[in-house]
Amino acid sequence: MNRRSYEAHVLLVPLGTDAARAQEDMVARGLDGVMTVRGVTPLTGSDGAEPRLGSAPLATTGWRPAADGLTVARLVDDADMVVLLATDLAEVPPRFCLTVAEAAQANGSLVAALVVGSGNWDTPQGNTAMAALREAVDMLVVVRGVALAAPFLDVLRGGRRKPALATL
Repeated sequence: MNRRSYEAHVLLVPLGTDAARAQEDMVARGLDGVMTVRGVTPLTGSDGAEPRLGSAPLATTGWRPAADGLTVARLVDDADMVVLLATDLAEVPPRFCLTVAEAAQANGSLVAALVVGSGNWDTPQGNTAMAALREAVDMLVVVRGVALAAPFLDVLRGGRRKPALATL
């Protein structure tokens, strides 16, 4: 695939229902061109079974077609960056974070965690989740709200795309 300028293939993995709501707020703020994962719950992968998940464009465009029933290895395939998105740390499945990170790193992808607002930070579940995120990722970023998270993801993927204007 030829690109006119660099644009990273970013896969956003919302860790729980609050994170899924946060990514919808990011779409409302103009985030596009990112793929998202469907079906992650606090229990995903906790029984040791290989999870099967879906992937779709977050907004109107993505870098691959939507698909369901994907293994974690297939989910991260072709992603340049895998971003684990958390808002309520009690909803973060620690084992799943490590599974995704291992698959992404084996794929050569950068793995990041984006924590928005950090609910339940000071609970035992929150401490366990934060420890798992720290262990799993190459980069951990904590922001106060979606207003900062959406532009951060735009920067990771290479910035917003505007049509090229011919000048004479």
